[in-house]
Amino acid sequence: KKKKKKKKQWYQRRVRGHQHGLIFVKRGDNNLDLIRKQIREKKNKNIPMLMTLFPEGTRFNPDNAKVLEKSHAYARSISFPECTRVLTPRITGTNIFVEELGDYLKAIFDITVAYEGVDGKAMRPDTMEFLDSVKAVHIHFKQRSVNSVIENEGWLYDSFKEKEEMLVEFDKTLTFPDPPDYKHIYSWSVFSETIIPVLYTATICSPLIFCKQARSLWLQTVLFVPILQLLAKPIWK
Repeated sequence: KKKKKKKKQWYQRRVRGHQHGLIFVKRGDNNLDLIRKQIREKKNKNIPMLMTLFPEGTRFNPDNAKVLEKSHAYARSISFPECTRVLTPRITGTNIFVEELGDYLKAIFDITVAYEGVDGKAMRPDTMEFLDSVKAVHIHFKQRSVNSVIENEGWLYDSFKEKEEMLVEFDKTLTFPDPPDYKHIYSWSVFSETIIPVLYTATICSPLIFCKQARSLWLQTVLFVPILQLLAKPIWK
């Protein structure tokens, strides 16, 4: 039993934690100390980065009654409104990133996405519907200063209340309100720092364009690696 536990810890730390330099999290089952350590490592090495967070933890699906009820139960436990267009946000992960990165952050971008169907109505598509039933993707972009977030611990809750209101209105009008002005924070130095990784990625991906055998190998990897992961999962339990 001890050996299995060590294997699981190794798997989480080495595979889940550092694959491609990403930080993987799972709702309700995370090593918060490990996550903090990973964030500090990137900060201490002065690595330019863009962190993407989904505070809802999973995709909003109006047909998934189990997820909706769980979201509403959590909302009631924290005296948050029961929303019908978004799930109740979980703030732990976001707060950790803000706490650890602090003034290393230049800004926080608050993004809301809505979909307009080919029938002229708002929709919440699954993967297949996105490919053949979506006419337009509407994106509302709001830039928040780091100081405003640090000073207001409940900012994420306020944000999701705003998202709920915007999405309710979007269902009626198929438009978002105009976003507020934002401060330009980037410069050409950002592109100079990323040009080498971009060229490297383009180079290693080029065989997929020019070589049929490489495309076949890539397809087999995409198809079979997830199956192998599912088969190996019991080992780490």
